[in-house]
Amino acid sequence: MRAEAVAKGDELLIIDMPELAQTSRVYNEYLDQLTGIKTEDLTYCAISLVGPRNKIDGLVRKLRLLP
Repeated sequence: MRAEAVAKGDELLIIDMPELAQTSRVYNEYLDQLTGIKTEDLTYCAISLVGPRNKIDGLVRKLRLLP
């Protein structure tokens, strides 16, 4: 989905959410851990998409909403 979002152009803001961000409790500790990891070694658990609704809907229309 990230690749599709990138292909939509500059209208979308794409924010990667690494797994490390979900397990860290203190921001400075998160930053310290992040500096020791290569970008290609990060495990991602989500992406955030910000932009015009029609562009976002075109990407996520097949995803179910959470109950």
